[in-house]
Amino acid sequence: MIVWYFPGWLRTQEVQEGVVPALEATFPGAEVVFKSWDGDTLWPLATKHADEAADKFVAEIAALPPEKRDELVLVGHSLGGRIVTRVASRLGAKGLAVREVVLMGAAIPLKDQEVSGVGKGSRLPVLAICNPQDVTLRYVYAALGLEWSAAFGANGAVEKLANVTEVVVPASLVKETPIDSVWGKSEKLKEIANHHALFYLACLKKTIEGEPLPKEDMVVQDFITVEAPVMDREIWWDVLDTRNGWKLERNKVTGHARILDPKKIRRAWGTVPNMTAAFAKLAGAGWHHRVR
Repeated sequence: MIVWYFPGWLRTQEVQEGVVPALEATFPGAEVVFKSWDGDTLWPLATKHADEAADKFVAEIAALPPEKRDELVLVGHSLGGRIVTRVASRLGAKGLAVREVVLMGAAIPLKDQEVSGVGKGSRLPVLAICNPQDVTLRYVYAALGLEWSAAFGANGAVEKLANVTEVVVPASLVKETPIDSVWGKSEKLKEIANHHALFYLACLKKTIEGEPLPKEDMVVQDFITVEAPVMDREIWWDVLDTRNGWKLERNKVTGHARILDPKKIRRAWGTVPNMTAAFAKLAGAGWHHRVR
């Protein structure tokens, strides 16, 4: 087995401490290859370079003998996950596939057209590891991304994707996973740095080994959402669906929809079709509310 690791923003020229050992522990006996790209620059330019790099890696993989592709695993973190998403989608469009694809906190809009095709480029189900509490994806990405869509790595897809399994990083795993001495000094710093690749890799290892993970909420976004309490007198809203105290509502004036949790916190908003699909997907997954 060969594992290609695609790093995230500002980590593209030198592998982060602990990442290679974590990958080797997750894929015993595999050859781990660090795939550098030009991402140590300002965010808008880094996203442009990530999108450009995808074509280069597609050509590189397409040129491999079939037996090499059959043992190749692509692991991408953050903007590296954006690259891998595009690579897998474009390979699938060519009728090609690698052994497995792993996306860790992928910094790509959840409504990007290539997200829907990512499963076609992997023989095994794609593992999309998401963290709805990821500070970088929820706030930094929202501020810098300028793509007007929440990140796939924080929220998953609006609808269930073919050949894709979504996994949520539990908050308890972030607390127990050791990282570097700077960001690992305190629990508060670890909460801020919870986009770190090692948290996602710890979740990946447990998932592959079949360890049960605590269930966590992942309310799929349509647009970037700031969670806030709202008035819920149902004067301006029609209730479209309910589940365990959660509500899917449609505004009588604007026609947009929102999802409220049992504490009347707006957790997501967007178009009626997308929010209806998101509500159905979450309900079908047996989701539950975590008391904060």
